[in-house]
Amino acid sequence: MQELIQKQEENDLSLEISDLQQQAKKHLEHSKAANTKRAYSSDWKQFVNWCEQNKLDALPADPQTVVYFITSLGQKNKASTIKRKMVAISQRHETAGYQSPIKTPLVQGVWEGLQRHISIREQGKEPLWLDELRQLLTRITGERLIDYRDRAILVVGWAAALRRSELVALDVEHIEKTRDGMVVEVYQSKEDQKGGGQQVALPYGSNPKTCPVRLLEDWLFISGISSGAIFRRMDRHSNILGRLSDQSVRLIVRKHCENVGLDPKRYGAHSLRSGFCSTAARAGKAEHQIMRQTRHKQSESLQRYIKKANLFDDNAASGIGL
Repeated sequence: MQELIQKQEENDLSLEISDLQQQAKKHLEHSKAANTKRAYSSDWKQFVNWCEQNKLDALPADPQTVVYFITSLGQKNKASTIKRKMVAISQRHETAGYQSPIKTPLVQGVWEGLQRHISIREQGKEPLWLDELRQLLTRITGERLIDYRDRAILVVGWAAALRRSELVALDVEHIEKTRDGMVVEVYQSKEDQKGGGQQVALPYGSNPKTCPVRLLEDWLFISGISSGAIFRRMDRHSNILGRLSDQSVRLIVRKHCENVGLDPKRYGAHSLRSGFCSTAARAGKAEHQIMRQTRHKQSESLQRYIKKANLFDDNAASGIGL
């Protein structure tokens, strides 16, 4: 599409059309999230390099070339990673005016078999259940700045079912205090690529030690943060620095899991979000209630948490004398 817009530059355009052309290019550049564009760009470069190494054409690519490429990827990569690279190849071909080799029967047939070979069921991180979250908080009893911060990160991330990128992107300006708790505005999330914003409610908890509102207020008060990024890095002298990275959330969760004897390799930042889903499902919350908090647009992703949470409910192996 970008190339099609550029081709029009050869024609004599009025100032108005020329200006509209530049605006259209900018809109095209922002048609996908920055992270998605970086991933697709990296995937395409990998394909081009692989083709060069094997003396094959990358653009346009023969379907057999793509088959060899994805087969080589199947040895070490997840199905989701390979699928993303296939999308990058397909989009680059269509943008350049070529038919996508990905859509050919040959590539689709090999892709179906490859998925069965590597198993499309991907093992995610373990959910952090509410009782496990309480265990983590029980061990974080200090009065250091980092203790206040980590308590708020764990509970807010869990109760609001936030992805790690959403959690670290929170600014003070995104929080509105109400009599029932807080309303959090989540921008540029996976389910809101256009950045319109989505509201998430953080109600008061019955226990001050696990109340997301009180813990967030405690962190903001003790840190003196009144604007900008809520969750920030700190040096060893407890000096507050810039915005926390999303990778840091994973390290924080794993560190505190290890402190209570949980295997840190089995937990990560997503354990907060999946832990909320699992706990809410086991507590009998309706699917639409959970989806409103998680902002899932479809129930497929949510279903695996609900099924796991209800695995022992009315189980045939229970109560039979074992």
